[in-house]
Amino acid sequence: MRPTAVTYALGALVLASMAVMYVLSFVLGAEPLPLIAVVAVSIFAVIGTVVALRTSLPVPRPRGVDALAGFIGSIATLFLAREMGVPVLVAGALVGIGFGVAALPGGPLDDQAAGAGYTGAFVGLLTPDITLSVAWVVLAGTVAGVLWSVIGPAVFQGVGGRMGVVGFMASSGIYALAALLGDEHNATLLPQVDGMAHAAVVPVGAAAAVITCTLMRDAGWGFNLASGVPSLAVCGVIAMSDMGAVGVVLATGWFGGSFLGGSSPVRIRSAGWMILAGGVYGAFMLHFEGPLQGHVGVVGVTGTIACLSVIGVERLVRVRLAARGGRAVA
Repeated sequence: MRPTAVTYALGALVLASMAVMYVLSFVLGAEPLPLIAVVAVSIFAVIGTVVALRTSLPVPRPRGVDALAGFIGSIATLFLAREMGVPVLVAGALVGIGFGVAALPGGPLDDQAAGAGYTGAFVGLLTPDITLSVAWVVLAGTVAGVLWSVIGPAVFQGVGGRMGVVGFMASSGIYALAALLGDEHNATLLPQVDGMAHAAVVPVGAAAAVITCTLMRDAGWGFNLASGVPSLAVCGVIAMSDMGAVGVVLATGWFGGSFLGGSSPVRIRSAGWMILAGGVYGAFMLHFEGPLQGHVGVVGVTGTIACLSVIGVERLVRVRLAARGGRAVA
């Protein structure tokens, strides 16, 4: 099946969201050397985007169960974090696991609805000190579920991090509307960490991507469980270890890296390419700055851009190797 005009329209909307985040967070104010790297990555990401969009699918109709799952995911995560005092990433992992269990054979949900619930959990990743009201959060979670219902199975399918992209798209609009209407809220910025602890986010992100990928491809786990169970273990241990600012950064690096591991083998074909994607993601996390710090979903957007850039590099390598061997590239 070929992508339709609606597929391309939604793809353009997704790309616009990612481009805004990329420019605000990595391009504006960058020093010359990092800017060169950012531009280079963006070129590869554009190639990967073309490959992924050309092989996207017709957009299905939105499903009510996905909207409901997004609603439940956002309010469940918000309740755990705000009312129960559970660390936000632990809360997100718990909700993701809950939806993953519900999507096991014989369960009431399918993988798409479980994904919508996990996307809603992204929207609910707000710490107790954020004053945004519950109504706005669950509205954004519901919108995220609807968006996932049409984007998830069709647009850039199989590219890791898209749940974060959808969460970012939904929350950006709804939370901006809330601010315009006077419901103020404050972003929770990642703490500043320097030295080896700071750089450790690169291998941490790569490890999370590879472990999630292995659980999915070799053990047959669904994405929610493959991402949520290790994230619960890692983020839970970090929270109990009282590592302070270092722990927050490393836990965020792991949680985001796990979403890269959801990439299908059609998109990222081997563990080596997955490690590269995780490393690119971790490098981005080292230099994340600008007005979108602390915004819901930016970790997933960063991961998706990293995946698209690696897809672009892998495509160029395949074309080069095929040209040497006189073979066509599918």
